[in-house]
Amino acid sequence: MLSIWMGDYTHPPAQPLPAADRSAQEDARARVRDLEHEVERLKLLSQALWELLREKLQVSDSDLEKRINEVDMRDGVKDGKMTTVALKCPTCSRVSSSKHWKCLYCGQEFEKPVMG
Repeated sequence: MLSIWMGDYTHPPAQPLPAADRSAQEDARARVRDLEHEVERLKLLSQALWELLREKLQVSDSDLEKRINEVDMRDGVKDGKMTTVALKCPTCSRVSSSKHWKCLYCGQEFEKPVMG
């Protein structure tokens, strides 16, 4: 029965990876573990904040959904994620990307949001 799904495919013998490839693979795995940990931590933080806000401010899940949609559409695209936006430097008035949180021209640091 297994052959129906596997197409009678037999795996070739495993070949050892060169040391450099193993190192890069280990680094990638470590990075993935770190990112997974960060995502889980942020999920926990988001849930706790939402429960606190719902309890203290008496807001509903639909209020949250509406705000999520508003925030999502700030960049003009409903894609379920935040996108970097242009920020005008208060010192030199030039525009930089919000992903840097620092003016690329004069070095002025921008105020970072608590979340985001």
